[in-house]
Amino acid sequence: METIKQLQQDFADFMAHTDFSGQPAELYEPIAYTILQKGKRLRPMLCLLANEMFGGDEQQALWPALALETFHNFTLIHDDIMDKAPLRRGMETVYQKWNADIAILSGDAMLAKAFQFALKPTKGAELAQQLGKVAIEICEGQQMDLNFETLGSVTIDEYLEMIRLKTAVLLATALQMGATVAGANESDIRHLYEFGIAMGMSFQLQDDILDLYSDVEVFGKRHGGDIADNKKTYLYLKALELASKEDRKRLEYLFTLRMDHDEEEKIEEVQAIYDSLHVKEAVGKVIADYDRKAIEALAAVSLPEERKAHLRNYAESLTGRKK
Repeated sequence: METIKQLQQDFADFMAHTDFSGQPAELYEPIAYTILQKGKRLRPMLCLLANEMFGGDEQQALWPALALETFHNFTLIHDDIMDKAPLRRGMETVYQKWNADIAILSGDAMLAKAFQFALKPTKGAELAQQLGKVAIEICEGQQMDLNFETLGSVTIDEYLEMIRLKTAVLLATALQMGATVAGANESDIRHLYEFGIAMGMSFQLQDDILDLYSDVEVFGKRHGGDIADNKKTYLYLKALELASKEDRKRLEYLFTLRMDHDEEEKIEEVQAIYDSLHVKEAVGKVIADYDRKAIEALAAVSLPEERKAHLRNYAESLTGRKK
């Protein structure tokens, strides 16, 4: 844990010494406001841990770590515009605090800065290519997610592909970039990327469960938000697969209701159906399968097990989380 804490502090110091200011102020103030907020910093940490695992130069790895964090926050700014979200991390979103036009421009500037940061190290061209690839994949996943809101039916396989693109690929790319800047071989980078995909899938499916089955004060989000917003999560899709004709019809009806319906009543009824079908346990089995795949992929990396310990411990803290 000491290594993880030290890397977290090193990255925090690096960010604190990065100048995000500029003119016009309306363009740059939202960037500093967003990126300097408190957050988990998952992606930069995965990048730094992958680099540390292969004995890379931390000063070189701090640049792609910063690129990843900047890029991730850019996606959040644009997500909040699409969702018309007033709050993120307990603070006003850029969309809410300024306006949509400023949020779009500041997000665009952050995307450009992310590529500038990625190009700083000696392997900058390769890192920028990796960042470009994942940027396109995330757009694909976001469009799939938007499509799901109006599609009459979504399959479990389609949902899994969507969360792979929206969530897992960026975690995998963070590991890939850290290993690349450290000079790891292609085979090890590929296994580490596969580890990141499996870990990311587990992470997102756990998020689906926590949305409904967690302590609100610990999780930090409203209880049953996915149900209230009619999001077709894995829980919902699995419930449709397991449900009787009557329960399936009721679930489909409940997921057409909007804000004018009693939200808590709707969440309670949906949860009762999920519980009767043991949906939480069914999703838990899928998570366990992704966890197994992650273990196998990390084991295939050609380093002594002790060199992988810090990354393994950090990954376990993510997939076994309560928030």
